[in-house]
Amino acid sequence: MNEWVYANLTDIEGRIHTIAIPKNYESFFKNGLGIDGSSIPGFASVNKSDLVAKPDMGTYVKIPWRENEFFVLLSTYFSGNRFEKDPKNLAAKVDAELQSMGYTAVLRPEMEYFVTSEKGEGNTHYFDPPYADETFEYRKAVSEYLMEMNIPIRYHHHENATGQIEIELLWIDSVERTADYATYTKLVSRWIAKEMGMQVSYIPKISHELAGNGMHVHLFLKKDGVNVFKGEEEISQEARYFIGGVMEHIRYMAAITNPTITSYKRLCGGLEAPRYIAWGYRNRSTLIRVPARMKDIEVRNTDSAANPYLAFSLIVLAGLDGIKKKIEPPAPVDYDLYSLSPAELREYPSLPSSLEEAIEVMDSDSFVRDALGSELYDTFVDMKRKEIEEFRLAITDWELKKYGGL
Repeated sequence: MNEWVYANLTDIEGRIHTIAIPKNYESFFKNGLGIDGSSIPGFASVNKSDLVAKPDMGTYVKIPWRENEFFVLLSTYFSGNRFEKDPKNLAAKVDAELQSMGYTAVLRPEMEYFVTSEKGEGNTHYFDPPYADETFEYRKAVSEYLMEMNIPIRYHHHENATGQIEIELLWIDSVERTADYATYTKLVSRWIAKEMGMQVSYIPKISHELAGNGMHVHLFLKKDGVNVFKGEEEISQEARYFIGGVMEHIRYMAAITNPTITSYKRLCGGLEAPRYIAWGYRNRSTLIRVPARMKDIEVRNTDSAANPYLAFSLIVLAGLDGIKKKIEPPAPVDYDLYSLSPAELREYPSLPSSLEEAIEVMDSDSFVRDALGSELYDTFVDMKRKEIEEFRLAITDWELKKYGGL
């Protein structure tokens, strides 16, 4: 029986592209494979479309539920250099920046998404027990396959909304590898859903009444193997500066961390989706939470539609900028922001209220452009402006229902 390698490339929006390669094709593992970059949305123009995709052998793994088949993730190159518009290459660059400062970033993402079966699902709830949850066997299978792929899993459970689940990864050294594992989680979750007669959606908001899909990111920095964020009663000064940097730049990063039109229906819809830029200890109403153990921070606005390579990279770069510039954050918030009146909330800076505003805000500052590089930045902005224009021209079901009888 032939052995196959499914080599996967992530585009700017986070979509996965796959090419099937015979495992005995030795040249692929030594030299990579030539691909047409112009056929990948946003990647390359037709006059500069010849890219070389090389396997990252640190991601080479057997597919647990299939015989003689393997996964690997790809990085792309142009004229012998890392291709600037490849999101995976950006994450590798951020890891190099961390290393130059003596740090290693350690991350733990929470992957939330919706699962529906052919029969649909009843009125399920947070931490639903196995006998009441149609998604239980599915998410158990996904989690076990990921663990067989050496991806560390903290736990899986049913989330707040009907059909919403969470698979939370354990601590992972390196921005790039964390994004790799998040990508594999999405890939495996979709494949297993198809085989079990289910459907998966990472849309940030599926209904106004239901909680949305976040991709909360826990993280800390290590230096010489020691967690430099950890404190006793409070986090360290380095952690405070990191928080200061994230708070300084988070509005300008929103188009990356919350990259769809639907993202802002989550952020503006309550249900613990953070819109106001504040931080606090043990406070889930703030955008940045310091958990009780005082060893990491949790960035809570990022959603499941975000490209993990881009989102994780910008969060870490923003925090590093805070450390470099010693940006002191404002005082932590110890009360429920959701309980404040609209007048009181106006005292807090907020994330943009739409994708269009997020693009305008991002374009008013140089941080994201400098972080992504001009080529990747300009392409991302162009893609999102076209997306916004498509939405403006689309006739939605709501409009037909509201105005169809006039």
